[in-house]
Amino acid sequence: MIVGYIALSTIISGCTADYLEYNQAIAALRFEYKDGKDSVVYSFTLHPDKEEDIVEVPYQLMGYAMSADRVVGIEIDKAMTTAVEGQDFSIEKTILASEMISGRIPVTVRKSTALEQKNLVIVLRLCKNESFSEPPINEAIFRIVITNQLTKPDKWPFKEYSQVKHEFVIKVTGVGTDYDKWSGQELVYWTGVLTKALYEYNKNHPGNPLKDENGLLVTF
Repeated sequence: MIVGYIALSTIISGCTADYLEYNQAIAALRFEYKDGKDSVVYSFTLHPDKEEDIVEVPYQLMGYAMSADRVVGIEIDKAMTTAVEGQDFSIEKTILASEMISGRIPVTVRKSTALEQKNLVIVLRLCKNESFSEPPINEAIFRIVITNQLTKPDKWPFKEYSQVKHEFVIKVTGVGTDYDKWSGQELVYWTGVLTKALYEYNKNHPGNPLKDENGLLVTF
């Protein structure tokens, strides 16, 4: 009975060791989708002082951290990308630092005359290399949309969105995005400031109150 127990323990121990070794040898990366979105929009209109900027795309490790740097396998999906690499954007070699389980891929985006006519799209794809296996199919692609138009920011707090209202908010507050970083009191304060500014605008334009691009009255 004791011999049988020892034999069984040896088998279980061996299987466990093999299982752990197997998992330690496997590592993959996946893109981190904020609020389930596999894309981000960068608008140069919101950053009028910039001719180029860096968009950081977050990714996560599936597997174990290691005490060595590892190169991230990344490629441009040329069939889906409309921006021109080296002209509209560039991407440098990206490293997942030792002991880290997440990182960011820095993508330099540039303002170009093409943005006056259309938006440009960059599609990144994680891929297998000497350090990582194939990523999950549904978490391997990330899109960056470059535009020179106003776009609805995440967590827009001012009811219905329109570009006219957004432009008015920027003129009054000097803030074009990241409104979710305001505290509750700050949001109440700025909503009051905007409401007063809109009242003054409409009073100074009798018979022609501020309307959005759809012909609807702008309200806060």
